[in-house]
Amino acid sequence: DKPMSSARKKILFVLQRAPYGSSSARESLDSALAAAAFEQDVHLLFSGEGVWQLLPDQQADAIASKDIGKMLQALAYYDIDRVYADAASLAERGLSAATLAIPVMPLTNHPLRQLFRDADCVIAL
Repeated sequence: DKPMSSARKKILFVLQRAPYGSSSARESLDSALAAAAFEQDVHLLFSGEGVWQLLPDQQADAIASKDIGKMLQALAYYDIDRVYADAASLAERGLSAATLAIPVMPLTNHPLRQLFRDADCVIAL
């Protein structure tokens, strides 16, 4: 058996902030990428205003900011392929999973609760 400290942890990052206006969204994604780089089992959940981060063709350079969309494209390089969105948050904003920049699995109430229960650690940013 491996010592507990070296075991992979299932870390759920809950991204709830709009993509621009503060550095919160970028820092949240940076944290998730860093955890994945250290071989943790990273899951992402976009919720609330955070679902706006998933829109394609963001014009971040127009406001002199880093493009969140480019960071999302990097998720695959870090083996982060469990990406979810709160279905209600998408619906409230008129968004569809089919039109987002990256593939996400929309989750409703029961699967959302299960996602939180299954995580070893939840980081809500």
